[in-house]
Amino acid sequence: MMPSDLFEKRILLSPLNWGMGHVSRCIPLIKKLKSQNNVIYIACSHRQRKVFESYVDEAIVFIDHEEYPFEFKGRGEFIWDTIINLKNLKKRHVSELTQVSNLVDKFGIDVIVSDHRYGFRSEKCISIFMTHQLHLPLPWYFRVAQFWHRKQVLKFDFQWIVDDEIKRLAGKLSNREGFPNSHFIGIQSRFNTELIVEKDKQNGILLISGPKEYVPNLIETFRKELFTGEINLIIGNEEAEKLVKSLKLNQPFYNSNDWKKTDLVISSAKKLYGYCGYSTLMDLYYLNCQSKLLACPGQFEQLYLQKKS
Repeated sequence: MMPSDLFEKRILLSPLNWGMGHVSRCIPLIKKLKSQNNVIYIACSHRQRKVFESYVDEAIVFIDHEEYPFEFKGRGEFIWDTIINLKNLKKRHVSELTQVSNLVDKFGIDVIVSDHRYGFRSEKCISIFMTHQLHLPLPWYFRVAQFWHRKQVLKFDFQWIVDDEIKRLAGKLSNREGFPNSHFIGIQSRFNTELIVEKDKQNGILLISGPKEYVPNLIETFRKELFTGEINLIIGNEEAEKLVKSLKLNQPFYNSNDWKKTDLVISSAKKLYGYCGYSTLMDLYYLNCQSKLLACPGQFEQLYLQKKS
């Protein structure tokens, strides 16, 4: 089953809350599904909803949905941070299964699309797991996590791979081996449809994203480019803005809460600087600009993507 196969269905979708890239890549998919006369329900947090509302029409039904509990310690030990939070994550996983079952009954859902939320599924209807990571880039000593991930993903009826089968931006992470019901659905970026092409791209833009604990690391890494003016614009949230002001940087700052506004700014980039999250790589595919990207400390996925790129 592919997105192009879904017509006149009641679809319940929810993105993971570990980074706004999950929201970003859902935007073009939601638009496609909506154009095929499907009724779309989005289960998300208030923060995610604010972004979605900038891109989708009023016919979308939003459902308040609790985020996965997680806390970064900021030491570059993402796996250990996950282990520390396992008890709360497991509790949320169990409660989410019950909540989704109730939502399916309440709204008469035909199809569920989960963007990397392991507990967002139901046996009462078709459940689809959306990811670019069928295989996690983990070292051998975390093999048990790989096994658990595979087991959870295979509980879904289908897997939608957010990648192109030929271009393979995610490399080995999106390998279909071992997942017979998986399908490539292409590179998903809002810039595929929203981009306003600037003829004279001349800005060096620092995109401050990812966990707030790692923002200082990002700014420190690109300190030279910031002080030489090679980076002449900065985009980030309120917390990033406070840090930028405390460092007395002279670059104009754009609040990333207004995605529509920052989309226009990003489209003017001659070169982008920031963390190499997968959604950033997909955006760069359409933005047609240079980049200098850093792997977020301790995130094996970004370390792999940085080396691959």
